[in-house]
Amino acid sequence: MEVDTKIFLGKRFKDYYLKNNVNAPQGIEQREFGFGTLDDKIKFRHKSFKTSRELQNYLQRETPFYISYSAAYYEFPENKAMKEKNWLGADLIFDLDAEMPLLDEKTLESVKQQAINLLDFLVNDFGLSREKIGVNFSGSKGYHIHCQDESILKLGGEERREIVDYVTATGLDRKLFLHEKQVESGVIFLSEKRNPKMRSTMLVGPTKNSIGWPKRIYDGVLDYIEKSKMSQEGKSKLKESLEKGVWEGIEGFREKSFDKIMEKYAIKLTGDTDKMVTLDTTRLIRLPDSLHGGSGLKAARVKDIDSFNPQLDAIAFGDSEVKIKTTSDMEGFKMKDEKYGPYKAGEQASLPEHAAVYLMLKDKAELIR
Repeated sequence: MEVDTKIFLGKRFKDYYLKNNVNAPQGIEQREFGFGTLDDKIKFRHKSFKTSRELQNYLQRETPFYISYSAAYYEFPENKAMKEKNWLGADLIFDLDAEMPLLDEKTLESVKQQAINLLDFLVNDFGLSREKIGVNFSGSKGYHIHCQDESILKLGGEERREIVDYVTATGLDRKLFLHEKQVESGVIFLSEKRNPKMRSTMLVGPTKNSIGWPKRIYDGVLDYIEKSKMSQEGKSKLKESLEKGVWEGIEGFREKSFDKIMEKYAIKLTGDTDKMVTLDTTRLIRLPDSLHGGSGLKAARVKDIDSFNPQLDAIAFGDSEVKIKTTSDMEGFKMKDEKYGPYKAGEQASLPEHAAVYLMLKDKAELIR
């Protein structure tokens, strides 16, 4: 990145922190903070603050490009040796994202649906209080979920792994939900009307009153039936049977369809990196309301996830015109309902400041003086 571009970005970030307040996290005096540059997301750490005002003054004075804080609460957060910090507990945090070179509406919507699914798991399956779960856009490619419920603060890595396994459907076996039950001989099921035969067992499973994963499997097969090509009469009979937990007569469900239903609801943590965010009780995570040094977007707090649009609601900078020169070929992207690109390397363009900053931080463009 050229010097003029770096200077321009530094001024824009400083201006943001001078004009915008960044709310301190709960228990700020027990949190460890880390800060980064354009080249290193966490250049140094083991910093602590006593008050929100002290944190805000630091951001205005030093203007880091990345700001992270610990999921953990410590007695001595500023101590450099982890064992000397005296760990007191930690929030449960999930990092949901997806790979995309530039902002992509379809991919962002897919990640948002995962965040909605995860909230359902946390509230309805684990009984966590929704009021104690914070959601914020990561500032780049997804969402961070922060659980501050007292019931989970002391959980260790293995307990948190079990939660991850549950929401990702790791090791989930359909035999846990569907099994054969003894019935009176002579029963004929819907799928066998043309070729009746004696049966002594039937497939049973979740009902409409099930909860947790069984209920998700139940809802998924209802959707499967509704989208099938069978007659309405056939659909009605199958749904009536399912309500009672009888799962016979659903063609093909025992094989591929079960896996597809699980995939619909399971949370997709991309590899070990995202899983470790949840398992690591000393992890540093991006501070809500701060700027992302790789995009210039806000790690915006999400009040209503259904209506939240990061391509509009996470914009931090204005619309003043900035001249740039692209440094590589790129596809188009969208910000504030405007489409930009595609561009070829070496093109010159005048873009709104928020779009220009985004491309500079993506190493896709340099400032033209």
